[in-house]
Amino acid sequence: MRLVIVTYNVQSFRAGVDRAVQALGGSPDLVMLQECGPRRTLRKFAGALEMDMVSSHRPFMGVQNAVLFRAPWRLAEWQFHALPREGRTLRRGFVVASLRARGARLTAVSAHLGLAPVERAHHVRDVTDSLAAIDGPLILGVDLNEGPDGPATRWIGERLFDAAALAGEGSRDTFPARGPTVRIDFLFVNQGVSVARSWVPTTQAAVEASDHRPVLAEVEIEGT
Repeated sequence: MRLVIVTYNVQSFRAGVDRAVQALGGSPDLVMLQECGPRRTLRKFAGALEMDMVSSHRPFMGVQNAVLFRAPWRLAEWQFHALPREGRTLRRGFVVASLRARGARLTAVSAHLGLAPVERAHHVRDVTDSLAAIDGPLILGVDLNEGPDGPATRWIGERLFDAAALAGEGSRDTFPARGPTVRIDFLFVNQGVSVARSWVPTTQAAVEASDHRPVLAEVEIEGT
């Protein structure tokens, strides 16, 4: 089964839901969101794309993440994992969604690591430890808050495959959206997912919809 997947830090939809929808340039099958704002706004975005969703919305959660998916995928189960805080930093976590479709299965994860290097070091280990026992195809969409040479990025890259490194097209930089100079948004997959291509949109909507640009990929799920 071939899917179009996205990871996207939407900056709480500050430029509007419609602009964020336009930035995707079509109708993806799976979307991992970071900084997805209030639940009501997230539901409006999911509705515009005709997708179902799960999210990390909890009291006092500072940075929200979500996983959106469309038919034929359905939710089998999902979990929210809180990440440790360093001092008075924002509360963060990640969402793990187990999906099923036509006898196929897929685990989709949306995560957003901390701003401080010491915090990211703890966060990235928590994420990979939680995902290590997952069986079957896995996709991780993540705002790492650091570039490809950062220690957290390298840590994940030793355990999962970077979609852009496998089949990236054009510039891979995602931040800041109006003139990207660094890649801090990533799609990672395990051996159960084949990547046909990966790209960062350059449309006007992708420039204006958030302070990040989305990362898209076409993938094939193993065994389907």
